Amino acid sequence: MSQSKQSRREALRAQQEAEVRAAKRKKVIGVIAGVVVVVVAVVAGVFAFTNRSDSPSASGAQVNPPSADKDSGVYTIKSGTVKQGAPTLTIYEDYQCPICKQTEDTYGDSIRSLAKSGDIKLQYRTLTFLDDNMRNDSSYKAAMAAAGADMVGKLEAYHDVVYRNQPEQEGTGYTDEQLRTTFPKEAGITGADLTKFQKYYDDKATSDFVKNAASKGLAEGQKLAGDQFGTPFFTVNGKKYTDWQNISSPTPETLLASIKKAA
Repeated sequence: MSQSKQSRREALRAQQEAEVRAAKRKKVIGVIAGVVVVVVAVVAGVFAFTNRSDSPSASGAQVNPPSADKDSGVYTIKSGTVKQGAPTLTIYEDYQCPICKQTEDTYGDSIRSLAKSGDIKLQYRTLTFLDDNMRNDSSYKAAMAAAGADMVGKLEAYHDVVYRNQPEQEGTGYTDEQLRTTFPKEAGITGADLTKFQKYYDDKATSDFVKNAASKGLAEGQKLAGDQFGTPFFTVNGKKYTDWQNISSPTPETLLASIKKAA
């Protein structure tokens, strides 16, 4: 074989190998491009789904519970029944607070009776600071759920159910199943209202309200009680009120007398 023929064959072989490599690169690039197109399509689909107008969490739409003041985060219970000149009883509480539960068990019926009759203006300040102590987020989630219950007119019932079912072991917290399914049903939230409530909960549509209310409530409590502040904490007409603790067997009448004295 002559040198010139061998050189031509080697050159031809080199060209063929180069063409094969180029074809492989083109195929790989095509596959990658296809994957990119699919990923972009999936991302676009997810973006479109999560940004639907009916998805508060994605759209950024937050709601304010109808019984609460948007700025302070204070709930007013049965505001339409309050008699003229009735004293305002404000209760600072945290849904994970065991003493709050004990207080609810002992004084709750009398407090609710006075609110129902309009003899007091009952307010709740819902705090979440125990999440830091317990290393969980149950106070925040319970507060969000309670705000969602207020959106369907069931704040009082839901509030009572949460305390009634507070775990015996402090720090155990509440499960999502309890907060979004078991508790609302026990509070009488059913049908279309249950669907709405669960959407508020799943979308965290009351999150901004809860965080603002907890922050302002804690600041106000600390301003009134300093380092001694803790839940439950009562005020009457904005002033620290502790005499309720001296009523061992409270009735609406004895509690009202004490509240009026503090006012």
